[in-house]
Amino acid sequence: MANFKNVCLRVAIMFLHVQFGFHCGVSALQTVASKRLADDLLTNYGSRYVRPVKDVNSTLSVYFRAKPIWFADFKWKDEFLTWNPDDYGNVTEINFGKEQIWFPDVTPYERVDTGPAEANMDETFLTVDYEGQVVYYNIAFYAIFCKMDVRLFPYDNHGCLIRFSAYSFEGDAVSLYYVNNSDSSENILKKNGVWSVSGYDIEEVETKYLCCPTPYREVYYTMYIRRESGFYVLNVGVPTVLLSLTTLSVFVLHPESGEKVSLCVNNVLALIIFQQLLATNMPPTGDETPIIAYYFAVVISISFLSVLTTCLTLGIYHNKAKRPLPKLLKLILYPRGCLSHRRVTDSSDDRGNRKGETLVVNHAGIEETGIVVSPDTVPTDATRIIPNQPMQPSVRSINRGSRRHSEASAAEFETEWVHAAIRLDMIFFGLALSAMLFALAYCLFLFIYEMPYHV
Repeated sequence: MANFKNVCLRVAIMFLHVQFGFHCGVSALQTVASKRLADDLLTNYGSRYVRPVKDVNSTLSVYFRAKPIWFADFKWKDEFLTWNPDDYGNVTEINFGKEQIWFPDVTPYERVDTGPAEANMDETFLTVDYEGQVVYYNIAFYAIFCKMDVRLFPYDNHGCLIRFSAYSFEGDAVSLYYVNNSDSSENILKKNGVWSVSGYDIEEVETKYLCCPTPYREVYYTMYIRRESGFYVLNVGVPTVLLSLTTLSVFVLHPESGEKVSLCVNNVLALIIFQQLLATNMPPTGDETPIIAYYFAVVISISFLSVLTTCLTLGIYHNKAKRPLPKLLKLILYPRGCLSHRRVTDSSDDRGNRKGETLVVNHAGIEETGIVVSPDTVPTDATRIIPNQPMQPSVRSINRGSRRHSEASAAEFETEWVHAAIRLDMIFFGLALSAMLFALAYCLFLFIYEMPYHV
């Protein structure tokens, strides 16, 4: 029994050796046949810059397909690369390099990088079958010019038109067709956190140029990309709102704090620096102005004007003038007469006597301090009139009352100026808040109105 098992094991091993040797022999024969085939095809191939057609008047059809980012697919028939598989060990396919056989110079017109179009493709091989069908699959990278519409930044969408054509051949020599099959619409671009592809359109177009009598067959490839806005909402939108609130806080800060001017200047510098950082993330274009730039312009203008208004309010607040508010300023600050004030005339001669006034004193000798009447006042029986004349010792108390009245009037004037400065801050706060809300509402309206036209 043991001998029988050993015999079976030896037979199986011998069979594997024979099978493996047979496959190795076949592979070696096919390899030799492939080399001989390649030498025979290239020997009689001729120049690789000539179209691979036997009839010079025939049109060579090149089938092209592209996917982002960029999967290039070319197919055409080379009439000089055909053979009989039976003559070459049943070899049905063979590979060549791009520098060995004819290759279509299909290139996008919107390229901005330099060098030949094939320089942007990886060095992969072309596959040729025995009927002359050449297939080329590769990943190509191009720097493409695409006009950016940043009107709705950071919620902007863009449609990039890319025109592919066989640049060196007219339409009657090489016709470019787009391969439209089931996987042509496959999106193989992975999201990178900055852009995402929302879709693309393909169109075959015949374009006639002034230089050439025969139109060119071109493939128009329109790729729609959308900016990922999450990053900009957190890093642009939130700081913008906070800086706007900081600008408004200037008008709320009390003048006695002593930090109003420094806060205004810091707000202006912060907004300008932030706006410059934002501008570096947007492509420079003069065709369309981002809507968000309008809001920035309003906020920066308000922040700059807050410096001027702060200087004005501080000058009014710390005014020590012994005079009442000007009538124009009263009219602006208190259009309804909210501030009550008293008219006081403080004109005296060189000896301290009041001019144009009549002091009223009762018969008991008790002066009415702080009461000033005009000469037209008709005295009653309880009073007697003391005309303007050098003061006597008996009226010193009247002089003291006048001084107290002057001091009270000066304090009242100072209070009026202080209240006027605070009132002015309140008015500027209302104007700034109204301007910011109006600019924000206007920008939101533009976003909502123009969004359907940019999808």
